[in-house]
Amino acid sequence: MIKLELIVPVQAEQCIALLKRMPKGHPVRPIVEKDLRIWLKGYYGELNVAYHLSFLPEEEYYIFHGLRLEDKKSFQMDVLLVSAKFALIIEVKNISGKLIFKKGSDLMIRELNNVEEGMDNPIQQVKRHHLQFNNWLKNHQFKGVPVERLVVISKTSTMIDTTPDNLQIFQKLIYAESLVDKIRELETKYTKPRITKKVLTQLSDTLLKEHHLIIPDVLEKYNLSPSDIKPGVQCPNCNSFKMTYISASWRCDICHFASKKAHLTAIKEYFLILNPTITSKQLAEFLKIAPTKARYLLLALNLPSTGQKRGTKYSLPKNCILSPLNENDMKKGEFFT
Repeated sequence: MIKLELIVPVQAEQCIALLKRMPKGHPVRPIVEKDLRIWLKGYYGELNVAYHLSFLPEEEYYIFHGLRLEDKKSFQMDVLLVSAKFALIIEVKNISGKLIFKKGSDLMIRELNNVEEGMDNPIQQVKRHHLQFNNWLKNHQFKGVPVERLVVISKTSTMIDTTPDNLQIFQKLIYAESLVDKIRELETKYTKPRITKKVLTQLSDTLLKEHHLIIPDVLEKYNLSPSDIKPGVQCPNCNSFKMTYISASWRCDICHFASKKAHLTAIKEYFLILNPTITSKQLAEFLKIAPTKARYLLLALNLPSTGQKRGTKYSLPKNCILSPLNENDMKKGEFFT
């Protein structure tokens, strides 16, 4: 049973929003495009792993994608699998080329096109997550749950190389095609339930309650200012920013496309790029409409708010963004120059 759905990473959504609203010749664009490719590649790797996990019996496993918890420092697991018998942390890697693991090294070397590049060792990364999750379980009074860990390489075209004295890494490092078999192997190791169904439900509920979505400050990350960000509502049909709000509907001055919901993406992009809160005045300036109309649109969304009257600030609901993208929205090359 999927308890936390796999979504397009917030960082990818931010990159997409930036590329839509930054000038074409902005010097930061190539960096944002590179980062977007990295985030989307990771997302597609996790989609592949999710496909293999779909063959597991739903009644036996709770599946959490992108679960972010707190243990002194925040940590995010690509996939967490929980059953009454054991838990499994999965770190997913979608990396092209050859991956070289040297015994005792905290680095992994990626070889691609005869060029070697040092990268963080995912085996060490999932080991840290394993330690942090065990601490989290202890601090939340969940005892008796064995926790296993795996690094899963999403595609078989990625080669893995190591020395004969380091073959033990393959106990924790597998290809996605072998994931279900590895889980069956763990089922033979843990044959008896370690927690009751009631405790399993309590654990699941607590994990979801403690999960927190982070929206990084991309203006600071890319050294941008609000003046770099184009305001307005983008036409879903022709992609121009020439939409006008008339009679409770958005109409494009270029292609005459009409939509009642075109502003939702713009409001989402404001939250993703500019600020975690928004007032009706700020929205009016961003959407280029009257403050009274902006207030009406915000009230219709029923967002969490603080303050009163003109000073009311609206924010996104916990762990939620408006109009999230899905796989069908990811058209190749659409966001790149």
